[in-house]
Amino acid sequence: MKLKHVVNGLVVSDILLTEGELTIGRNEDNHLRLDDGSVSGVHAKLLMKPNAYMPEILDVVVEDMGSTNGVYVNAKKISQQKLKHDDVIRIGHHEFKLYDEKSYTGTQTEYYIPDDE
Repeated sequence: MKLKHVVNGLVVSDILLTEGELTIGRNEDNHLRLDDGSVSGVHAKLLMKPNAYMPEILDVVVEDMGSTNGVYVNAKKISQQKLKHDDVIRIGHHEFKLYDEKSYTGTQTEYYIPDDE
């Protein structure tokens, strides 16, 4: 599972997400430091833990840590939210897109079987 840092529609970096916690903010002691005046010292936290039913898959939750300008997921302000593949997180002027290679999005074939008349 990766967090893709997107600037002006281009991916500028990939952040590999593993089990545990990742803090995001302007302070130097954050795991992911964003040098941006609209980002609080400790702005947000990502928590990654194994899914209860499928431990090989990580559940990812983003939490606003009391930031001044908020955390947005898919353009909606949140305080805490579980993320899924393709969700877009905005923190300050930065956007991050969650990419889960295990999501299998678009790989299933659906069949339509009409009722017999």
